Amino acid sequence: MKKHFPTLLLSTLLFAVGAHAAGDIVFVDAQEVFKRFYKTQLAQDQIRQQADDIKLEREAMEVELKELKDEVEVLRTDSRDETLSEEIRRGKRDQLEEKLVEMQKNEQEMIEYEKLRIEQLEQQNTRMTKKLFDEIHEAIILYSKEKNFAGVIDRSAQSRAGMQVVLFANPKEDITIDILTVLNEGHEATQAEKPSINME
Repeated sequence: MKKHFPTLLLSTLLFAVGAHAAGDIVFVDAQEVFKRFYKTQLAQDQIRQQADDIKLEREAMEVELKELKDEVEVLRTDSRDETLSEEIRRGKRDQLEEKLVEMQKNEQEMIEYEKLRIEQLEQQNTRMTKKLFDEIHEAIILYSKEKNFAGVIDRSAQSRAGMQVVLFANPKEDITIDILTVLNEGHEATQAEKPSINME
């Protein structure tokens, strides 16, 4: 859901930052705004935490798998031990087959589970990124309407060939800091606390 910035807050900030004239064409570095937006940093911390959780989950599954493999090796050795009776060795072979099936099943489940968790994390990251860019976009539009700009150009945009679309932008006509001031208002001092935000 997009967040609407309070008109009073915007109005106050518009007089406090920037010195651009009505009708100007101005520039903004949307990638820089995204990177330095406090919500981006909070969301990235959540993504990293979930990636760490996936790693821990895999490690726990690997421990269980290692225990199964050890049992398989013991059973394999016992099933070939000629000091044991044929009946006992036959029982060991039956157990060995069961453990091999269980081990293969666990290996497949671990692979599928990790794949699913990574896909879910990637999807969440994509949704989070879109939501944040939507909020940034809305902030830029509201700010620009208040300032009566003729247009805003994203100077971080690149062509399909990977080249910068905007080859030069006058720093005096750049509103990147202005937008960051609006977006991060009230969170500069408390950002280190990193409160939880919902990016689902």
